Amino acid sequence: MAPFLSRLARAGCAGKAFVPALNLLVAVLLSLTGTLARAALPVLAPSPFADGTQVDTAVLGYRIPVILVHGLGGSTEGWDRFLRAYEQSPGWRDAFKPYSFRFGSTTAEVIFDPAAPRTISALGAALRDAMQGFYDRPEAAPDFGFGNKRVIVLAHSMGGLVARSMMQEHVFSDGQRGGQKVLHLITLGTPHHGTPLADAAIALGLHTVSELDEGYFAFVADTAWTNFDGLNMSGGRCNHWLAQLNNYAPATGGNYGRCGAVPANPLPGYYWKIIAYGASALQNRDWYLGETGVYKPGSSTSLLFPYNYLRGALPRSYPNDGIVPLVSAQLEGASLWLRRQAYDCDHRYIRRGYPEFVRSPASTYTDWAFCAGTDSGQSYASGISGGYAVSGSIMGVAGGIVDTIKTASEMERVLNWVEWKFPGYLAPAGATSDIVGKHYYRYYSSTEAYLAVSSGNLYYLGAASGSPLVFLGTLGDLLPHAQAAGF
Repeated sequence: MAPFLSRLARAGCAGKAFVPALNLLVAVLLSLTGTLARAALPVLAPSPFADGTQVDTAVLGYRIPVILVHGLGGSTEGWDRFLRAYEQSPGWRDAFKPYSFRFGSTTAEVIFDPAAPRTISALGAALRDAMQGFYDRPEAAPDFGFGNKRVIVLAHSMGGLVARSMMQEHVFSDGQRGGQKVLHLITLGTPHHGTPLADAAIALGLHTVSELDEGYFAFVADTAWTNFDGLNMSGGRCNHWLAQLNNYAPATGGNYGRCGAVPANPLPGYYWKIIAYGASALQNRDWYLGETGVYKPGSSTSLLFPYNYLRGALPRSYPNDGIVPLVSAQLEGASLWLRRQAYDCDHRYIRRGYPEFVRSPASTYTDWAFCAGTDSGQSYASGISGGYAVSGSIMGVAGGIVDTIKTASEMERVLNWVEWKFPGYLAPAGATSDIVGKHYYRYYSSTEAYLAVSSGNLYYLGAASGSPLVFLGTLGDLLPHAQAAGF
């Protein structure tokens, strides 16, 4: 592997009357309990819109599965605008199929079901079990399982920690750790180091933020600040679980503040597969006075207190999105695939998007937009009422979320085609892709050969080349050939 990598590097979420009434009340409560209990059980399924209709009823086929994971106090409905944009974007639909992981995270949901997961680690195991169900299904109709495909996970807030737990702490039936099933984990405002707001919610009661106020206590505790930078919250606690999950040297050089010395974690963190998005400011409303242009709403006023608390009430100031400090959202201290920022955007809008008002000489309408992907904070219009403005956003900007997914999907199609076309050189068939450094690769044990993609270029190393690294072409050039062959 080492010589191959070095060459590749060089290449490029009352009485008798009273009895019936009491019986009715009991029946209603039992019915409610059953409803809440069912809602708390984790489920992974092809994504539905908020109205319950299916987003994509087509078979998975050559496409890549993208698993959407909500956060504390969230639900699958929070992905609705992303899914509507997917519905309107043929290029997205051609590259991937969305699946939503739904779990109970509020106190009302969890306490009614004794079997509901009660820690983030238990949610990670539930995600693993749900994914295993899709790996156990036949790929053919009517089951349409995942086959041996790697997945991409797109997670919001605490959902990113659920995904990281699945990747790092849990193992699939084939012996592979969760991280080996994932090509990329893309996190949006995830408290990778926790958030001091969780400590404040536990110590003081924080009712201004619905996510924390309604969230199940143990989940809030699992997002407490790890003190990776030495900040000890007054009256706070040590978040041993998260501190150990983050098995790398913190900013203080090895001491996690009140957690003290954290035992070494032998489990790989798969940090090199993570793309971490954060935001450092609330969204300021664009006021319109009749002029032409594109105008967006401001952030919810409920985020103002926590935003200012994180910036000015602690020993150090933390730029934040109203919930999570930027240094936590971007997993400062770990070696990641990529760190990116959503600009002029808060913790809620970073997943949900927002309605924007568009006024032009020709028409006036409202569409839906997503957070800016460049520091200009420029808003883009969809061009139609009820449309979805994607260009320039974290979803649609060059090198952004959808670009990452599409690149991984195209790479898988090309690698599957090359493997099919040259079975004598790439055996056994069915090799799976993984990541090392900044490169995607597959290894074929029988022929001791590698295929790798780096910077959009495909390379081969093996007996057919006499060991030298050979450039086979760009993904852009090879993709039409793969498509023509049915890949």
